[in-house]
Amino acid sequence: MTSRTALRMSSVLIFVAVLSPQMLLAKPLESKRMERAKDLIADEQWGRAIDELKAAAADQKEPNKDEALFWLAHSQNQTRDGAAAVDTIRRLELEFPASRWVKPARSLRIEIAQRLRRNDFLWYTAAPPPPSPAPAPPAATVPPTPTPPAVPLPVGPTATTAPTPPPTPRPVRTPRPAGAPPVSPSAVPPAAPVPAPWPPLPPPAWVPEGYLPDTDLRIQALGSLIHTDAAKVIPMLREIALEGGNLAAARRALFVLAQSGRPEARSTVIEVARTGPELVRLAAVRELGHLGGPAVGNDLLQVYSTANDRVKYQVVTSLGQRDAAPALLRIAQSEQDRRLRDVAIVTLGEAGGRQQLAMLYTSAAADAKRPIIIGLFNAHAEDELIRIAERERNPEARAEVLARLRLLGTPKAMAYIEQHR
Repeated sequence: MTSRTALRMSSVLIFVAVLSPQMLLAKPLESKRMERAKDLIADEQWGRAIDELKAAAADQKEPNKDEALFWLAHSQNQTRDGAAAVDTIRRLELEFPASRWVKPARSLRIEIAQRLRRNDFLWYTAAPPPPSPAPAPPAATVPPTPTPPAVPLPVGPTATTAPTPPPTPRPVRTPRPAGAPPVSPSAVPPAAPVPAPWPPLPPPAWVPEGYLPDTDLRIQALGSLIHTDAAKVIPMLREIALEGGNLAAARRALFVLAQSGRPEARSTVIEVARTGPELVRLAAVRELGHLGGPAVGNDLLQVYSTANDRVKYQVVTSLGQRDAAPALLRIAQSEQDRRLRDVAIVTLGEAGGRQQLAMLYTSAAADAKRPIIIGLFNAHAEDELIRIAERERNPEARAEVLARLRLLGTPKAMAYIEQHR
């Protein structure tokens, strides 16, 4: 995936967030200035839009100053003035920290960082340092214990002195048995590894005080870094996908992995499809179905071999969307569960498997003939249906074929129906 494609994906994420139902509820009335600014943005007149938005952001009576700041940063970014856009986003965060426009603005800042190759900020967002531990509360002040009055010691021979403590015994060294090999230095447990230092903090212009990126922002940053640091990014996205507690985040992580085009990322999606929580496995199978290349059919069959019924149904659906007729034929021939077998047969028709279905019909059991007829109907296979109608001796199966030909309504099908009334 090219950088330009990644930027388009980031822009889509921003506008999805902006146009979500939550963002549109309880929206304050817009001023005339904001209406003009949005019309200018729609016409891509960025310079004039910036002037209107700056005036709106400076107007104390403007009811949507936070929104004006977001669109100002967006317009500044469109003119490739990344520095001004980042400053505007920082102002929005400082003046309106609880605004609904802060999150899309932070998403925009990640897009700007990608374009400017600010990997320091992208890494800070993708893997923020752990929060500093809270300072320990001050110890409670304990009042001093009053000192008891001194008791005079007796004078003379009756006075005693404190006993001298016994000497500390020296540790006894256990002798090494005769003939025992000397202790190798490698047998000594190694010292604990020193943790690697955390990456340096990006400048304050990029990271405002208290900046805590959520999982959505982390995934967006990782999607930018996967092109330069795949070895580090792919395990992090895998971890997000397998957490299981946030299905939406898992889906986005799998989407980034699948769209990266990297073999190791694709292997990770296959692994998640085989071993993850059920809902995450379903999402991984859907993403595999969207990938290109002839090998995906075999990848999905690999997942199918160890899947539960729900995941198997999704594998069949994904194979049908890919027109993977050979893989669907293997499932139709080997699946013991009748319902799954029938779904695979019908989907085989949707995948255009006319020849495969005709071959199946020649040796099909009675309970499998109707799904094959439906599959041929879905494939618009009028010639195959006519041949079955001519050879079929079972009146119910033949009536089913004629009904499907009548529904197809093609000239050839209708001519056959007229001849065999």
